[in-house]
Amino acid sequence: MATIKGYDGRFGLRCWRDTRRTDFSHEVASHDDEALRTMAATLVRTGACRHVEFLAWSFELNDWVRLESFAAE
Repeated sequence: MATIKGYDGRFGLRCWRDTRRTDFSHEVASHDDEALRTMAATLVRTGACRHVEFLAWSFELNDWVRLESFAAE
């Protein structure tokens, strides 16, 4: 699984071109959670990504934690 490099924002998106999450596309980090949620929904709706995970950085775990998933029908 690909990882977001460093701490670029409190929230992040991981995007895949397929729903099985084998064809990784890209990732984005930001402090603006609403903008990332909107971006996730748009990526899935337009077909740019088939599966998107909305993540939050956990300082306790020193890792990303999935909060929500967006997937194409």
